[in-house]
Amino acid sequence: MNATIEQFVVIFLGIFYEAVPFLTIGALVSAGIHLFIDPVWLMAKIPRNRTLAALAGGLIGLFFPVCECGSVPAARSFISRGAPAPFGYAFALAAPVINPIVLISTSVAFVGVTGWGFVWWRIGLTLLVAVVTARFLPLQASQPGVADHSHTHSDDELPVLTWLRHASTDWLDMVRFLVFGAALAAAVQVFVPNGWFMALTDNPWLAVPAMMALAVIMAICSTVDAFVGLALLRTIAPNAVLAFLVFGPMIDLKSIPMFIGAFGTRVTVPMIALTAILTAAACLIIGALGWV
Repeated sequence: MNATIEQFVVIFLGIFYEAVPFLTIGALVSAGIHLFIDPVWLMAKIPRNRTLAALAGGLIGLFFPVCECGSVPAARSFISRGAPAPFGYAFALAAPVINPIVLISTSVAFVGVTGWGFVWWRIGLTLLVAVVTARFLPLQASQPGVADHSHTHSDDELPVLTWLRHASTDWLDMVRFLVFGAALAAAVQVFVPNGWFMALTDNPWLAVPAMMALAVIMAICSTVDAFVGLALLRTIAPNAVLAFLVFGPMIDLKSIPMFIGAFGTRVTVPMIALTAILTAAACLIIGALGWV
């Protein structure tokens, strides 16, 4: 096998197999939301104000151990059950970081080296960017990629089987976007040398966008990216590493096709733009003020 093709296959399978467990969790959560959450109850509990709805969506990620592959189908299901769109958008963006597994991995990686400050900056900045972005995204009444849950099933079917049936529908609906995104990320990693981005990190103004671009290309799962960030911290400015750890879990080459499939390009394009602008601006200001 050609060495380039072999490298592509290895990277693709690495990204895909790393993401599949979390996509599965997300599909199970999504099916559970669809089957067991009453839309009337959900609408009554979530604020209708766009800012408060976005804040609630970002914070609820604390209770869902999903990365970006699992947060997208769950967010789509929230919206389809009647939650305000900003709630779902903020959840999809923030949950990959604002969840118990990532909070633990980030603290294990950084507390002994930088103290708790870096951990709190990652959590706080992620929540801020997710909420502000979701607040200003366009609203749309229908989601173009909503899976079809209208199939019939026997009245005496066990609830767990109904749940798994719905989860499999969501899983199959989203896995095609994961495959495409993983293949795209692998292709870029093979043909675009990471050294191009690393060469820009000596410039204090270019280091932040360069590390954000690297995070998009590497498409590392948020459950393990803190340890990659810790290794980068030895040679790269802390605010650029912070940008890597904030932007990557929200936007990368494997999640972008999933966002398009779930919300459509009308939401995804401004979502990417707003998230990038807010992350870059915040990290540049933090670096200039010496806060990390």
